[in-house]
Amino acid sequence: MNIRDRRAMEQNAAEAFRRAEAPQKIVLIYALICCGLSLLSTILTVLLSDQISGTSGLGNIGLRSVLSTGQRVLPLITMVITTCLNFGYHTAVLSIVRGFDASPATLSLGFRRFGVIFRTVLLQGLVYLSAGLMVTYLSSTIFMATPLAEEFTALMEPYLSSLTVMDSGIVLSEDMMAPLMQAMIPMFCIMLGLGLLFLTPLYYRFRMVNFALVDDPDRGAIHAVTKSRFLMRRNCFALFRLDLKLWWYYAAQILITLICYGDVLLPMVGVRFPWGEMVSYYLFFVLSLIGQLALYYFGMNRVYGIYAVAYDALQEQIPQTNPPVQM
Repeated sequence: MNIRDRRAMEQNAAEAFRRAEAPQKIVLIYALICCGLSLLSTILTVLLSDQISGTSGLGNIGLRSVLSTGQRVLPLITMVITTCLNFGYHTAVLSIVRGFDASPATLSLGFRRFGVIFRTVLLQGLVYLSAGLMVTYLSSTIFMATPLAEEFTALMEPYLSSLTVMDSGIVLSEDMMAPLMQAMIPMFCIMLGLGLLFLTPLYYRFRMVNFALVDDPDRGAIHAVTKSRFLMRRNCFALFRLDLKLWWYYAAQILITLICYGDVLLPMVGVRFPWGEMVSYYLFFVLSLIGQLALYYFGMNRVYGIYAVAYDALQEQIPQTNPPVQM
């Protein structure tokens, strides 16, 4: 199998899922849990915000701190559960394309491998953070070294000239922030360009990390990241062309995101709703969840099945490793 033979990979993935016993049940359970967690987290966040706004005064400072902590922790809990489920889903998909059995119970494997999953996510995050800081530094340096920064410098000069050794920093008013942000648009454009230049290749080098981790979790996070980088060497553009073949999946994701923010976007073009803001917020959020659930159920197995076949095609470059853990 060759990763450049996209038609053959699609046919192999489709045939493998036709032979499998319960692929749609697996992805349905995965989708229901992910969407349910998102809905529950959103509802609890709104409720906690209402409680926090109603606990003013020094007497309620302790309760307000507890509620604020809970509000910050909720997204982290959701992310942890989703990440573990994602590991289990990748395990199921890779097992299916290799002809092994997979069941809904396979989704729970990620919770047993939480340690190595956390280390892998942390390692990738540190790499992306380092690259992001480098892009930010280069962007600001290029911006300040060109005439593009003249307007920004002119706006900041009165504040910089008034600084003394006793000042801890510059305090900008809200009226000053708007023109400053306007003046920094060229820097943001430079940052976007450099980000695409540096981060896109990095992103494609990490595309097979999840499958590599599923394939041999006992060898750890560094092995999974290193293996993905090795597999993707000289194959990034081939995977990019495969992504283009699956454009409909990513276009649907963008459309679902736009639906989610419909309560903000539609009023910007003059649309007015006959109900309150909270009703609009929940309406478009639920509609986006329904769209996400449908996309997962009808398209996720097809997409990730092809990526799993692509991973095995790349595997032919190195000695075969053990198959993923089976339930």
